Amino acid sequence: MAKFNVLQDFKRGPLDLYRQQASFCWKKLKVFLDTEEVVNYQNDLYTELLSHLDYLSSDPIHSLSFDEERRLACRQNFIYKSIELLSIPYLIQNLKFPAAATRIMMQLSPSSTIKFSVTDSLFTNVIRTLGTERHEHFLTEAEEGQIIGCYGLTEVAHGSNVKGMQTTATYNKENRSFVVNSTSFEAAKCWVGGLGQMATHAIVYAQLYTENTHQGLHCFVVPVRDPKTLLPYPGVTVGDMGEKIGLNGIDNGFVMFNNYEIPKENLLNKLGDVTDNGQYVTPFRDPNKRHGAALGALSVGRVTITALCEAYGVKGLTIAIRYSAVRKQFGPDNSPEVPLLEYQTHQYRLLPYLAAAYVLRIFSSKLFEDQYQFAIDSALGNNKEKLPELGTELHAVSSASKPIAGWTMRDAIQECRECCGGHGYLKAARLGDIRNDHDANLTYEGENHVLIQQTANWLIKLWPLVLKGQRIATPLRSVDFLTDGLKILGGVTWKAGNVEEVCQPEIIMSIYQWLVCYLLKSTHDKLENLLAKKDVFWAKNDNQVFHAKNLSIAFIQHFMLQTMLETIQVAPSPEIKAVLTKLFALYGLFSLETYHMTSLYQGEMARGSTPATLIRDAILRLCSELKGEAVALVDVLAPPDFVLNSPLGASDGEVYKRLQSAIFGSPYAMRRPDWWQDITNWKVNVLKGKL
Repeated sequence: MAKFNVLQDFKRGPLDLYRQQASFCWKKLKVFLDTEEVVNYQNDLYTELLSHLDYLSSDPIHSLSFDEERRLACRQNFIYKSIELLSIPYLIQNLKFPAAATRIMMQLSPSSTIKFSVTDSLFTNVIRTLGTERHEHFLTEAEEGQIIGCYGLTEVAHGSNVKGMQTTATYNKENRSFVVNSTSFEAAKCWVGGLGQMATHAIVYAQLYTENTHQGLHCFVVPVRDPKTLLPYPGVTVGDMGEKIGLNGIDNGFVMFNNYEIPKENLLNKLGDVTDNGQYVTPFRDPNKRHGAALGALSVGRVTITALCEAYGVKGLTIAIRYSAVRKQFGPDNSPEVPLLEYQTHQYRLLPYLAAAYVLRIFSSKLFEDQYQFAIDSALGNNKEKLPELGTELHAVSSASKPIAGWTMRDAIQECRECCGGHGYLKAARLGDIRNDHDANLTYEGENHVLIQQTANWLIKLWPLVLKGQRIATPLRSVDFLTDGLKILGGVTWKAGNVEEVCQPEIIMSIYQWLVCYLLKSTHDKLENLLAKKDVFWAKNDNQVFHAKNLSIAFIQHFMLQTMLETIQVAPSPEIKAVLTKLFALYGLFSLETYHMTSLYQGEMARGSTPATLIRDAILRLCSELKGEAVALVDVLAPPDFVLNSPLGASDGEVYKRLQSAIFGSPYAMRRPDWWQDITNWKVNVLKGKL
């Protein structure tokens, strides 16, 4: 029996009206989703963070200067490094801890969290995953603070197209070294987090050449600055990218190399190595398997971003939903004003995204565990035969989950901002900061529209297996249902006759499975037709809109729903199972209405007006049924008030008291400006025609 004394009751206040309507115990749901171990871990980490004043100095009213923001993020980053609860040894004790830690840190301080993730976690994880015992000294030096790492893949002229990277590393057998070169400014590594001002060492992806033979893209540890002086080494040009839309605490940088020599041992050699005499060797006979194992290591960023999108979205939804439960506007004649949450339009604007947040929370937590297990197995040499296939699937899944999570939470955060009206536009509300910081998720670690093509490319290769009737089974089971693909397509029929039926999980899952099969077949068939007229590149290019992109979206939404349904099936009580099932149905149906209605009719799964009417009626009914649960549902996911730091979304619901404090607390609120005489002089001079 779970113990719930680790979760404190919320202070009584204006939100009680809705908290008392909840059909479930929010504490039981939180412990079910996170586990008691994770809840205890979260509480311990919050307590630790509260002991550091640097995490309590965030001013929601004013922006820091560029340099102040950098300095604070740098200091917070080093504090993270000092916290045992965030150390790699501690996190791998329980594979649920890393996702929980990332969410907490990201919601509290995005810039320093990304700096920490890149300079500590990503830098060291890549070395653990792709390196060998000869690279252990880098891990020790990073852990002891002797060096500061970063991760350099993207170049000025190449981002998602990693095969087009222009940085080269040519082996020189005369002195057993690699000569690293940037062919031009286009080859400069850029947008590298932590490189702009502080990194001393970089993970650099470069085209490997041995004996005038191109061996493909490989990974190197490259020293870029002297750790004692932070001055660049000769042959290295390194600098800062400058101010950005958001996340300015991160010192994104660029670096160029001019005949810069690094030791031979700095090649991360688990997947491929070079002998002293210049011969290239690899443990993989099949180059595709080496590529698959490498893809798994590259997926960690996209897996993390999938979780970050949910973390940002939860902050925005907590603010907007709590505010909508307190803010009252209009109402029937001679009656009290009505909370915004009672309006159908407000429910439709917010609650489908709340459902999406739950789907993403459950899915990203599971994906995080899978990715961490992959990294552990890669580092320890476990399951060597299975890693390439798992790495390929992780790449395909994360290449779709990152875009759909980013797009969904982008829309959610913008809707939250608008749902809070003018008050939502205040900096103190924090919604603007959340929106701007989240915006980077739509681009880094791969531009979304390019990434999602890679998922489609993987799926298309499976269609010939479906046609042959072969059994399809992958490590994550994301496409196992395709084994019955022809049967699914052959049994096309709309099975729901009323709103209750269209909300049933088995009905929704059957619709998504049909969608994936239908879109896979149509995408494959169109590609075959285009290949008869064009080369492969242009055929794939002209097959994206309405085909490959829609296929990837339907695939990842199905996998997300599949993952949530597995969680629902082990729910600890009927009340929790019921509310999670409603969230499942709302996300599934809202996504059908948003993305796939045309495909349902085009493929003749849906005919006439009934399917569209049922889906829309079901969405509105689910929104109405969930409005009384909404505040308790955000209570489950919401960070503490000191992390949320918004007068509109505090857990006590005292919106107007907190808003008054925020506004009156501004030094500009009732102060005459220092330049007040300019106002009077300009006014007079304008009237006299002298200005």
